Amino acid sequence: MADPKILWLEPSKPRRHSYAGQVARRRYTVQVVNDQRAACRFAAAQQPAVCVVDVAPASAVARVCTALRKAAPKMRIIVVQARAGAEVQAGCAEVLLCAPFTIRKLLNSIRQQLPANSGGWVSHGALRLHPAARRLQLRGHEHLLSPKQLRLLEFMLTREGKPVSTTLLVRRVWETDYTSDLNTLHNHINSLRKLIEVDPAHPHLLQTIRGKGYCLNLNGKAE
Repeated sequence: MADPKILWLEPSKPRRHSYAGQVARRRYTVQVVNDQRAACRFAAAQQPAVCVVDVAPASAVARVCTALRKAAPKMRIIVVQARAGAEVQAGCAEVLLCAPFTIRKLLNSIRQQLPANSGGWVSHGALRLHPAARRLQLRGHEHLLSPKQLRLLEFMLTREGKPVSTTLLVRRVWETDYTSDLNTLHNHINSLRKLIEVDPAHPHLLQTIRGKGYCLNLNGKAE
């Protein structure tokens, strides 16, 4: 299925470093436009899932967002402002981000605004995962994952059926060699069990393998 479409409205010469390229490398199809009319034409024709609006002055935001809403009523809007304290008319946008902010915060905002059926679902047996939207479906229930829950689950899926050491999990998911304190890992394992296990106290899918670490197995016994 196609990657979620992101419409990106910014000046031809952005006031700061543009994040559009970084977002495009994270499983999104990003269309950058530099004026309101072009943005409205694209929105009406393509019906993107999300639009990031980065325009100046702040007084123009409400007008731009109103036009975009008419072109694509179901599209979610994220407004980027150059400074804190800028006011955005109520209902103008779902999210307001004020610089400075990290790419992670922007990506999290985009993921939270994506509809569940925007494409990108990957099936692993009965478990379905939408990485871009950070959504998990299992047994008729849908859950929103935290960024670390998603990274942990994705990495475990690459090693499905095989024990994975706690040291490797910490290095890959948290990107650190500090493995003396494993409480954070254990807490995230327990939180995932609450989402995927019928009885989290007696896990069958995400098991503890004594002396080896953890094993995710959706079909049978661990090796």
